[in-house]
Amino acid sequence: MDAIYVRQSVDKKDSISIEAQTEMCVLQANDEYTVFADKGFSGKNINRPAFKNMMSLVRSRKINRIIVYRIDRLSRSIADFSIFWREIEKYGVEFMSVNEKFDTSSPIGRAMLYIIMSFAQLERETIAERIRDNYFARFKRGVWTGGPAPLGFDIAKENLNGKNVSYLKENSDIETVKAIFDTYYSGKSLYFTAEKAAEMSPEKYWDSRAISRIIRNPVYAACSSEIYWYYIEKGAEPQNEETQFNGINAAMLTGKEGGCAKKLSVAGHKGVIEPDVFLSCNKRLDLNKPVCINTRGNYSVLSGILKCGKCKKTVKVIYSGKKRYLFCSKGCSGLKDFQLDKLESDIISDVDSLIKSCCDCLMEDEKSDIKFRIGNLIKALEEGGISAKYIEERIKELESLKNECKKVNCALDIKSLPYEQRKLLLNLIVDKIVINGKTVHIFYGF
Repeated sequence: MDAIYVRQSVDKKDSISIEAQTEMCVLQANDEYTVFADKGFSGKNINRPAFKNMMSLVRSRKINRIIVYRIDRLSRSIADFSIFWREIEKYGVEFMSVNEKFDTSSPIGRAMLYIIMSFAQLERETIAERIRDNYFARFKRGVWTGGPAPLGFDIAKENLNGKNVSYLKENSDIETVKAIFDTYYSGKSLYFTAEKAAEMSPEKYWDSRAISRIIRNPVYAACSSEIYWYYIEKGAEPQNEETQFNGINAAMLTGKEGGCAKKLSVAGHKGVIEPDVFLSCNKRLDLNKPVCINTRGNYSVLSGILKCGKCKKTVKVIYSGKKRYLFCSKGCSGLKDFQLDKLESDIISDVDSLIKSCCDCLMEDEKSDIKFRIGNLIKALEEGGISAKYIEERIKELESLKNECKKVNCALDIKSLPYEQRKLLLNLIVDKIVINGKTVHIFYGF
């Protein structure tokens, strides 16, 4: 059986379509053939579904010949093509390219094949470099280079030197962004700021990380020379002169490596946050030490300690369609409709009660110790040898401590803690929470 392999990465006017490639290859095929088509896949590697299916049939010795319209439809990588060529030689599969005419059964034919592949790889690398250069050229001009718009903006089009380019345009959500900066600038915590944001935009999921990402993004700031030097100190590479950071336009970051943004550019849109407010908020964030939590997941304080009662695997919390769902990592059913809000509330209440009861026990032990010490003082007074005045003063001090114990309540309230601290505390106290159907078992780590 012949295998016809066709590929097209994107639809372009100057590119040959899947249908046209197939039609040309069918003319060279025998009566029995199968078409393997990968549409929307690049030639930079061979990680493509139809290609993998074809090679599995090659290994099953069901294919005698592979026909392509052009070699670069198969691969633009010499290394990948070498692997492919060795494999089809191993199984005695012939290879034919409709566009390039050569005989691969001879050494000269194989040499010609590798020369053609060298040019195919060179073309791919040249295209990639051209795309990269074009990206940074647009970035340097302040054009929005792609991806979803940040909160508070929409992507709009503008004619620049005869070309339509993208830029950011404010929408109604920008008021939420302003409130976030104002709240955090006033000295409130990230957790409190997240609650404020949730009041204004309840349809979005808010936590401390979401707030930090907004505060860190210079697309909101009217970037001044002070902000320019702030990012230089952080290791960023500015694409514009300092004078262009005029305190009016915003800025953009790109090319992040290891948490450090490598390139900084003046944006084409105006900033909405004053430079001193932006700098103050960011310098305050710089002082924050990240809370080390060994578990993953940002959508629930219980992430990392939830386990499936059926398979014992981790239960993940996913966020979709403005709702949170439980999902077993092995795919066990019966968790999707589980009420996560109620589970979180119940677990927090149980742990809160446990901590308070421990505090009560400690206070009772302390009161018992004070009673014991008072008894010893009274006994010493009866036996003599110690000043009655001294004993009277010490008993008053101990009685005062005893009365203070009655007034002391456990100061720790889990519900009032910021999200990260709540999650860390629960991970320290609770070892795991096993969900089996509608039954929940809590296992404490002590």
